[in-house]
Amino acid sequence: MKNREVKNTEEIKEQKSDELAKNEEFKLQNREHHINQLNKEAKSNLFARSVMAIIILAVTIPCVFFGLWTWIAYIVLLAIIITLEICRAPQSIENKFKTSVYVFAFIMMFTLVFYIFLKDIVEKYIHFNIANGTGEGFTYDLAKSFASPQLSITTVCLCFLLFFLQVFYDKEFKIFDAFYFIVMLFVCSFGLQCLIYLRFLPYSTYESTADMSTTFKYLESTALLFYVLAGTTLNDVGAYIFGVLFGKRKMCPNISPKKTWAGFVGGIITSFIISFGFGMLLSYFKVPLLEAVLDFKHWYNILILSIVMPFAGTFGDLLFSSIKRGYHIKDFGTILKSHGGILDRFDSIIISSIVVSLIIIAMKDGAAFIA
Repeated sequence: MKNREVKNTEEIKEQKSDELAKNEEFKLQNREHHINQLNKEAKSNLFARSVMAIIILAVTIPCVFFGLWTWIAYIVLLAIIITLEICRAPQSIENKFKTSVYVFAFIMMFTLVFYIFLKDIVEKYIHFNIANGTGEGFTYDLAKSFASPQLSITTVCLCFLLFFLQVFYDKEFKIFDAFYFIVMLFVCSFGLQCLIYLRFLPYSTYESTADMSTTFKYLESTALLFYVLAGTTLNDVGAYIFGVLFGKRKMCPNISPKKTWAGFVGGIITSFIISFGFGMLLSYFKVPLLEAVLDFKHWYNILILSIVMPFAGTFGDLLFSSIKRGYHIKDFGTILKSHGGILDRFDSIIISSIVVSLIIIAMKDGAAFIA
């Protein structure tokens, strides 16, 4: 028995020493090449991400080009899916939300996203009716309805009231659930509204869509939105690739365990170079991102946005990741299979679109960062 125990102990020691030797050899290889070795899982994940990105782009790009009601329909679809994901994500088998929570969530989402549209169409119809004595012949120019992102204080207060009433009469709905819904719906709805604003903003240089050329209406006017989408998405792509290849030190393991400092820096550099180059190249060939604000003459505004955009996107990614960690969930949804839900893919875009929109408004109103 003693001999057998000694033999087993020696075998265990040999196995451990072999594993240590392999680990040391692996570390030495990484130090020599400064590049992480990609295993089968990493390669498979990279391939799956690429396929999913192609599918999302195949749906998004035509909607951007067609604009107007097509883009509105796209945003409506995003709003529906995101609202469902916000409602379902924090639930568990033991804790299910009542139907009223879903109803309140959809009311808040759609009211906050399309508040501008509803307000604008009512005001213009009333003015037309007063001026003409009748509502007959009234036409509505959708492109001119989103002059800037807006929030209705009345709507926000109503949403607060609805969710806090839910806390009072529903024992299963806690106060932190109410704050979760209010914050998530407020941020996501404002982000979606900013995506509409960024698509429609170039139209503001014309009196009406009738004055626009077909080339401008469906092609040149998309430059600003594509600039923001590309800059934010390339930050995620660059961060992932640089993180997989060069990532060693974890950035914030408690929030996002896979994020590394190498990925963070790589993402920002990738996003900045391509987005700034894209904006300047279009402006050089007389297709500015936004006339008199983001053009070749105002190159410094493009520079500012190109620097800020990847930081905003990273903040959005970490913000939504921290919420997921707080509820002990991996993803907000499963519509994209192993890659989570729509909100998991659009988290950085939502925050980035808000930040970029607010900066553009400041630049437009004469508050450019460099005179």
